[in-house]
Amino acid sequence: MNNFEVPELHIGVISDIIFDPHFNTLIKTYFGENIKIYPIPYGEQNDDVYRKQIGESDVIIVWLNLESSYLNACNLLYSQTAPDQQIIEEVVAACKKFYSDITGYSNVHIIWFLFEDYFINSPVVMGYPYNPLVDNINNALSDALRDNVVFIDLKHIIAEVGAANAYDLKNKYRWNAPYSKALVEAAVKEIHKQYLIEKGITKKCLVLDCDNVLWGGILSEDGIENIQLGGSGFGRPYQDFQRFVLSMFYHGVILIICSKNDLPDVMTMFHKHSEMILKEEHIACFQVNWDNKPDNIRRIAETLNISLDSMVFVDDSPIEIEAVKSMLPEVTTLLYKRDSINEGLSCFNLKSNIDIVDIKRRNETYRTNQSRETLKAQYKNYDQYITALEIKIDIHEALPIEYNRISELSQRTSKCTNGTRYTVFDIKKRCENNRIKLYSVSVSDRFSDLGLVGAFEIESDVITLFCLSCRALGRKIENEMLLFIHNNYQIIKLYFSSTGKNYDVKTSLSAAFKWKIKIIESQ
Repeated sequence: MNNFEVPELHIGVISDIIFDPHFNTLIKTYFGENIKIYPIPYGEQNDDVYRKQIGESDVIIVWLNLESSYLNACNLLYSQTAPDQQIIEEVVAACKKFYSDITGYSNVHIIWFLFEDYFINSPVVMGYPYNPLVDNINNALSDALRDNVVFIDLKHIIAEVGAANAYDLKNKYRWNAPYSKALVEAAVKEIHKQYLIEKGITKKCLVLDCDNVLWGGILSEDGIENIQLGGSGFGRPYQDFQRFVLSMFYHGVILIICSKNDLPDVMTMFHKHSEMILKEEHIACFQVNWDNKPDNIRRIAETLNISLDSMVFVDDSPIEIEAVKSMLPEVTTLLYKRDSINEGLSCFNLKSNIDIVDIKRRNETYRTNQSRETLKAQYKNYDQYITALEIKIDIHEALPIEYNRISELSQRTSKCTNGTRYTVFDIKKRCENNRIKLYSVSVSDRFSDLGLVGAFEIESDVITLFCLSCRALGRKIENEMLLFIHNNYQIIKLYFSSTGKNYDVKTSLSAAFKWKIKIIESQ
């Protein structure tokens, strides 16, 4: 379970089955006690009471059971008396009508569990020939309802729990509660995960030891020729872990090497060992020396301008883990164990639709920071250094293709932000309003293209969004953003929500305007 504090939350659960007695208790276990749950029967969503509850919900969960609400489809499935396409169209049409009802009362995030067919008993007499019908229904449904919906693969969750452990026949026939506590808990865990992903609540940086983590053996003692790393044998777990870490990189995680080794030896591994999955280009920073690891992690945080509480440190040594725990309690620490390390990394809550181009730009920015520091050391005057950086800033009205990046930026930024958090759906809906103007800020300098690193939004005379990535700080980019606003708008109000780290933004935004600016504090 993730140790994230979830604020007061109203969850609407629309279903044609019962989840009690387990569901409410489990939801509060994962989300906290300050949760209000609205159980809304499927088919009654247009009732005045339930319509009001849908409108009050912060998150809506849809969990429809093929057997409960689409019995005709099941009968056709059993009897094979209708073409598959007819069944697909019948179910999808009903779901589309249902989706239209929900979105007529609410525009919040929807978590929708796809159908499963493991309840069918025919394998007892027929075995397990593959029938793609339910998969095709799910594919058609996910294609038809893409906007503001995250679909959950319920069949995968059942497979994880085990089909024999997923059902409760006694409660199915007594209460229409077909699923076991084990299955409901796995589903609630996934609901919590998707909530954190949608809200951008995640760790950002993975700090990795090398010896007996990325490869087997001790490089300084065994030599590169005796390192265990490969697609089979004792080296396979390390290569598999590297492959998993690489997938995290491609979903937005900053990768750091922090190892007690000689840097030339480690770079030789990255450059010349044919079985390395991770390459130098994937690593934002190499902190390889014989200093203590807590000090090295502090340097990493300072170099990248990221907070310690956004970092996760993995090492095979209990001594190193305890040292970091003791000296840097904000850092999440994980002792490397082959069979449990991937599960330990569940503190990362990563979106699947991250722009890989922006990830590469960001990583290149971090990798070239040393060049910037070298340049900075050549100037005693900070303004001269900024001039020498040859910074180019492009501010323009945001394009639809940029909405996903702006959403990510608003959710991940905790320091230089007014605290506004937007989903892509939020941005789309707001940009339909002519009184609202959303701007994106892209930056490059002589060393790299930083990409889209900032955004701000103006609604009439209010700054409703202001955020700038931490990797762009220290270049006076926020000054240019403020100057643009000052020159183009008569701002008198600022929306502000505390992240615990952004108080300076309220002060600087207030001071940036000649007239008194009113702060609209979030409750």
